Amino acid sequence: MKIKILGGEKEIGGNKILLEHKGTKILLDFGMSFSKFGKYFSEFLQPRKCAGLTDFFELDLLPDKKGFYRQDYLTHMDRPKESREIDAVFLSHAHADHTQFIHFLRFDIPIYSTEATKTILGCLEKTGVNQFSDFVTTCPEFKFHNKTRITRRMKDFVQNRNFNVMKPYETIKIGSLEIKMVPVDHSLPGSCGYIIYSDEGNLVYTGDIRFHGYNKNLSRKFVELAKEAKPKWLISEGTNIKDSNDGESEEGVKNTIKKLVAKASGVVFVEHPIRDIDRVRSIFEAAKENNRHLVINLKMAYMIRALGNLCPFSLNEKSIKILIPRKRWGLINKSGINSDEIEKDYKKWEREFIFKPDGNKADNAITCEDIRTNPKDYVVSMNMWEIKQIIDIRPKDAIWIKSSCEPFCDEMEFDEKRKMNWRSAGTPICSEVLLGPQGMRNCLWRFVGIASTGISFSPRQLRPGASLRLSG
Repeated sequence: MKIKILGGEKEIGGNKILLEHKGTKILLDFGMSFSKFGKYFSEFLQPRKCAGLTDFFELDLLPDKKGFYRQDYLTHMDRPKESREIDAVFLSHAHADHTQFIHFLRFDIPIYSTEATKTILGCLEKTGVNQFSDFVTTCPEFKFHNKTRITRRMKDFVQNRNFNVMKPYETIKIGSLEIKMVPVDHSLPGSCGYIIYSDEGNLVYTGDIRFHGYNKNLSRKFVELAKEAKPKWLISEGTNIKDSNDGESEEGVKNTIKKLVAKASGVVFVEHPIRDIDRVRSIFEAAKENNRHLVINLKMAYMIRALGNLCPFSLNEKSIKILIPRKRWGLINKSGINSDEIEKDYKKWEREFIFKPDGNKADNAITCEDIRTNPKDYVVSMNMWEIKQIIDIRPKDAIWIKSSCEPFCDEMEFDEKRKMNWRSAGTPICSEVLLGPQGMRNCLWRFVGIASTGISFSPRQLRPGASLRLSG
């Protein structure tokens, strides 16, 4: 078994792990490195689409490997045609540091994931603004049809990627390898690890795993199955490898939020990772038990609806409201204007959350004016991209609950300062800080000794590009 770490070592994100065995080549995740990307780019300084993959290769954001990448980009870069070298990609979950760069992969490489991971990537493709977001569908770039540029508006050219949904504990065979998908607990629905079987020995890949969420029993079962496989190799994240204390549970976070909301005399803002469904569930239940409504944004509403039964709550809950912010002309609060004109302020996917077919406002749609009028009725989901709504809400006696990770790069430090400025502008918000458990903290000790022969390692403990030949 040859294992090559193409990304994810001594950095935040960027997991890209290549396994080779008797001519079979598979990738475990294909994510973006936040630290490397942040060295060169920011929100308003982005890679050039016109350069194809050039910026990514030159800045070492992607490994320049033959047979990995989509041919339309390579042709545009005047590179010769390449044959596929990768048999399959297995995704552990839909966070950008594990999946963002699948956009660049060849269209004919099969991608395997859970149903929730595929659904979330589809939501990101639909609602996002990233120019590199062909995740579950594809459309040729830099191509012409009848002397006209091909775009996504030409539906005949939009095709589905070769995406394959794996069922929990399903095992499939790819060449000389057998790969078993095992669900785990993480902040994102549909997270999983993999157990890979070969005649040289077995390998366990944890993906991002934790033991303090609502689905912690999944992670415990993963550990048991991993032990039963008697792996020769264990590949695990190494975020907080020194900490052996499980810390506060997600249930504990919910109870803390509940107590803070109970004390609040005005609106409550809760800052949290936007796609952390477990945390949203905690906030929702805390709000509901205090007879308040949870207010979510349009992107979250789209994802919750798309996940369906894969989400532990639905938009049909009476205690969930969807905030319709002012956009473009800002007509949402103007009287005497018909719904057709108001809808022009919003993207097509947003419009279905605003009005009913008869033109009346949707039952769970609210505006900043509604929150300003009855602030004690609401707990508002908040993040950096929605913080401008504070101006329209004009909060009084409000509290801000911080329920997200601490900054780990310069850009996040800048964002943190901006948030402090927003919270102190106009009528200051009394800020309560809550640091609930996040991501991978406090769990790696559970895997100590699991690889009974061979070695165990974390991608972040190897040199970038290091290649290991591990056998016997």
